[in-house]
Amino acid sequence: MPGTAKVLESRAGTIARLRRLLVSYPGLLGQADDPCWDMLASGQLVRAPAGSVLFDESSRCREFMLIARGQVRVYRHSRDGREVTLYRVKPGGLCFHSLNALLHGEPYPAVAQAEEEVEALRISHAAFHRALARSAGFRDYVLQTMTRRMAELIDLVSGVVFDRLELRLACWLGQQFERAAGQPLRMTHQQIAQELGSTREVISRLLKEFERQGCIRLGRGSIHLVSTESLGWVARRRNG
Repeated sequence: MPGTAKVLESRAGTIARLRRLLVSYPGLLGQADDPCWDMLASGQLVRAPAGSVLFDESSRCREFMLIARGQVRVYRHSRDGREVTLYRVKPGGLCFHSLNALLHGEPYPAVAQAEEEVEALRISHAAFHRALARSAGFRDYVLQTMTRRMAELIDLVSGVVFDRLELRLACWLGQQFERAAGQPLRMTHQQIAQELGSTREVISRLLKEFERQGCIRLGRGSIHLVSTESLGWVARRRNG
């Protein structure tokens, strides 16, 4: 029938558009069934400028977001005003805290802030729960994602509790230099303190100690790698 053919063509076009938009989510698209596609098709494409807060502490989480472009930093404040980065959500990732808040109806327990302009598919609370009830593929994907993120958060908590800040800083710097292929890191001591849940003064003191040990060289707003071996020696003491 002509009307049916048009509907099928329209649905096929919608699915093709969503596949292009959510190319960073192969796990989700690979498990998507009809109820999952219905949820995705109901979503609204939104943009948030760099610096904007997507979710705030104690706010109600009423939407599920799939990041198509950009990066979101999820962090918490301490009582004395310090920050600690919990994780970042990039294209292909899900926010553990928003999933937990949606599932249990609890307030969002952290701050989610766009570090650069973010483009995302925003899905309503109702559509999320319909898909969770009707789509086995979506349900499996959510459970798999939550399990992985829980393991990462356990590692983070273990590091904060059991490792000295000196060792955590050395490991963190090593990871950043590896991602930057050895190029200088363009960040302030305050930014590093926010990543690790410390203060600028403490981080500055440790960085100067690393500089004296020949691991790094400090510049204005930058950190240069001097010796991978020396920095690695400090980091390996974490397991010593």
